Amino acid sequence: MNRQTRQVLDFPRMERDTPQYETIRGHYLFSGLDEDVFDKLASNIAVEAFDKGEILFHRGDAARDFYYVESGQIELSLVSPDGQKKIVEVISHGRMFAEAIIFMRESRFPVTAEALSNSVVYRIPNDAYRSILESSSVACMSLLSDVCRHLHQRVQEIERLTIQNARSRLSSYLIDHIVETNDDEATVRLDLPKHIIASRLSITPETLSRLLRAMADDGILTVDDRLVFVHSLARLRPYD
Repeated sequence: MNRQTRQVLDFPRMERDTPQYETIRGHYLFSGLDEDVFDKLASNIAVEAFDKGEILFHRGDAARDFYYVESGQIELSLVSPDGQKKIVEVISHGRMFAEAIIFMRESRFPVTAEALSNSVVYRIPNDAYRSILESSSVACMSLLSDVCRHLHQRVQEIERLTIQNARSRLSSYLIDHIVETNDDEATVRLDLPKHIIASRLSITPETLSRLLRAMADDGILTVDDRLVFVHSLARLRPYD
């Protein structure tokens, strides 16, 4: 895949009272910083646009920055020893990625990041953020508290993936993506391609197709491209 031309947006400094400033300011990595400290960091944040299919960085590239997704979707992946691509995670609006490298000795990206759709991201320099933490114990303690909370959420997610069977995981995923309900019926929108959903559920695309077909044969749901019409939430939930 050829790399598309990356666009650095003509974006002013993140002044106070702007939507961009408030968005990034409210993230747990920055909410504990004093205003003057954050203002200094904000002046170093770049806003960049990536076309669908464009690579932000490759596995093994020097990691000098971490990222916040304003819009679009970023796929994080790696290639297994047998040459198969493994999707590690899909990062969407309001989430950070590559921030863990700030605290690691190894300063290279462990995965490849690719734009799944046209995306806008904020690029934050590692050195600038690290120097703030090194000079502020208050900021460090605030960050530690939030990191522990996020770690607990991840542990719960891992438990769900390992304990629940494939049909239960799919049921949970569908319920989490309901966009409309009407009594016992519901509409689910699949925002991601099915092969990516399968990867996130730790199953193969073929298994995902078989599960959806079995649920359709049981009269539980109907699949129409990216929309799933659930005919009975009561019958779907026992698998949850």
